[in-house]
Amino acid sequence: MKSITLRRRADNVRSIDASSVRLDRLMEMSADQIARQSVPALSVEVELGDLFEIDCRETDTGQPILIFQGDCGGVHRVGQQHRVGQIIVEGNVGDYCGACMSGGTIDVAGNAGAYVGAPTGSRGVGMNGGRIMVSGSVGDFAGNRMRRGEIWVAGDAGSGLASWQVAGTIGVGGVIGDHVGYGMRRGTLVLATPTRLPAARFTSPVELQTPFYALLLKRPEMATSWPPAECQSDSLKWYTSRGDRSIGGIGEVWYPISRGTAS
Repeated sequence: MKSITLRRRADNVRSIDASSVRLDRLMEMSADQIARQSVPALSVEVELGDLFEIDCRETDTGQPILIFQGDCGGVHRVGQQHRVGQIIVEGNVGDYCGACMSGGTIDVAGNAGAYVGAPTGSRGVGMNGGRIMVSGSVGDFAGNRMRRGEIWVAGDAGSGLASWQVAGTIGVGGVIGDHVGYGMRRGTLVLATPTRLPAARFTSPVELQTPFYALLLKRPEMATSWPPAECQSDSLKWYTSRGDRSIGGIGEVWYPISRGTAS
């Protein structure tokens, strides 16, 4: 399978729309063809080769890989509509990472901006499959309108986490912002350090009695990224609250009771 590396050049372009940089399309192209692809940068179209050094090579991996290197904090919509293979971001990434993706994986070694796995434009549904792993923190509205798939964040998350979530699983290892689970309909939100959940929107916590905790959080691919070390104890009790009940939602929020309670 092909491995494609995009190494960010040193320039003054601070905002790049990478929504057209799709692995399922690039894997059929040569390095020269990839370099000639146009992407919006601020208010103009720029060839990808002017923004990134491009390296393509065949590997013995079983899936195609797209690697972003360098300062990509201003590169937005990485992995939008991603559906096959692996995307690796070796540093930070901008907004809308994994927006509307339906398969494959995205691994971010640094921080991600706002709207991770969320919808874009007039689309009513965000992430619809696949898995996003963020080793750092994420901005506001991560998992907004998520329908399927998984988002795992080792660090903190901004406000509006899991807002209008329809289904899927989100895990956050650090501190979360305000308005968590606003409009949440279904799905699962796993919090290692939750804030107090508002009683008007979430039920009182009850002890979580399910084998799915071990199956979900103790998979080999999660071993080095999530959950945080303090949450891996077999003796730790987990609790769950349901919501957003103000709209009839039945989503589940899991958390250790010692770290937060419903109010």
